[in-house]
Amino acid sequence: MSPPSVRELDAELTTVLRARGQRVTHPRILVHRHVRQTDKHVTAEQVHHALTQDLPSLSAATIYSTLDVLEELGFVRRMSTPGGTTVFDSRVEDHHHAICRTCGRIEDVDARVRTAAAEVAAQALGFVVDHGEVQLSGQCAACAASAPTA
Repeated sequence: MSPPSVRELDAELTTVLRARGQRVTHPRILVHRHVRQTDKHVTAEQVHHALTQDLPSLSAATIYSTLDVLEELGFVRRMSTPGGTTVFDSRVEDHHHAICRTCGRIEDVDARVRTAAAEVAAQALGFVVDHGEVQLSGQCAACAASAPTA
């Protein structure tokens, strides 16, 4: 299946925003396009840097609020990394992540993992769980290869 075209992305966002009575704005369209067409996990700062090349008046606050809206609409997933960085993932279907503790590289991991026991335990603590995923921490191949040997 080929990735959606710009026209399809714009129509998808416009339809959902209008159905919810929310405004369709040029910045929202640009942020949506960028995040959905980027084949990696991105920070709000990376999105801001990329888009202000062509639209210098675009504020960081607009990027953050738009990413919040896109998450609420189900177009992106917010993910916190062990280092505290928040990244946005346009791949919203269930999957997991491997994160390099040296360079911060994040890779999607496609594996069937049963998170039911952890979700039940979280519910016992009073959490209302809406999503469960596994984050694996270690070193990517490049960092492991360049690590000094003992």
